[in-house]
Amino acid sequence: MHEIVRLKTVGSTNEYLKSLAKTARGGLVALAEEQTGGKGRLGRSWLSLKGQGAWFSVLVKDGRLCAENAAGLVFVCALACAKSLRRLCASNDILVKWPNDIVLHGKKLCGILCESGFDGEKLCYSICGIGINLLSERFPGELPWATSVLAETGLKLDPLSVTQAFLAEFDILSEKLYNNGLAEILDELRPVSATLGKTVCASGPDGNVTGLASDFAPDGALLIKTCEGVRRVNVGDVSVRGVMGYAD
Repeated sequence: MHEIVRLKTVGSTNEYLKSLAKTARGGLVALAEEQTGGKGRLGRSWLSLKGQGAWFSVLVKDGRLCAENAAGLVFVCALACAKSLRRLCASNDILVKWPNDIVLHGKKLCGILCESGFDGEKLCYSICGIGINLLSERFPGELPWATSVLAETGLKLDPLSVTQAFLAEFDILSEKLYNNGLAEILDELRPVSATLGKTVCASGPDGNVTGLASDFAPDGALLIKTCEGVRRVNVGDVSVRGVMGYAD
C-alpha cells in the first residue's frame, strides 16, 4: 500500500523523501505541485512548474532489495511509466529511450532519477523520482526537445491519477524484479524501446561509441554493434537517431 503525501512546493521530492527515509515506511510517495530544485540524471536540473506535471518520488524499503535489484529499479520505473501512459493516452507511440527517458513523437515526455541510501556497505533504501510533463504547452528555448501529454495528444491528465496509474504498474513490475530478476523486465521493455534497432551515439567514461543499438545485456547495459564489434555501455548519454533532435 502507498501513502501519498501531497506537497504544494518542495525543492525536490527525492530530497524530501531522503529526509524521511530512515524512519518512514516503504511505499511512501511524495507528490508535489511544484519543485524548485527538481533533479535529473548526471546532475542536471528538471523543470517542474506548478500544476504542470506529475512530480513525485517513491520510497522503496523492502527486505528483498539488494544492490542488484536497486540497479534494476530504473528499468522498472521506465516500463511502469511507459505502460501507464500508453494506457491513459491510448497511444502505442510512447516509448522508452534507454535508460530512463519516456519519449513521444521524438520528444521527451518524462525523466526518471533513482537514488539509493547506504549505511556503510548495507543498502537501506532506494528512492525513485519521476517527472512527467502533463499540461505544459510551451517550454523554454533551452529545452527544444521537451514536450507534454497535452501538447502531443490534447489530453488533460490529472497528476494524482497519473501517479496512481504509475504506482499500480510499479508494484506489479517490482514483484517481478524481486521474484524473477531483471530478465523479465527487459523482455517487456524491448518492444517499447525507442533505442533498440536505431543508430546511436553514446558518450561516457570510456569515450564515444557510435553504432547500432542491438540489445540489452542481462544487467540492463546497452549493447552497441560497431565495425569493431559489440560495445557495452553501462552509463552515459545516449543519443538516438530520430529522437530528441539527433540526426547524424
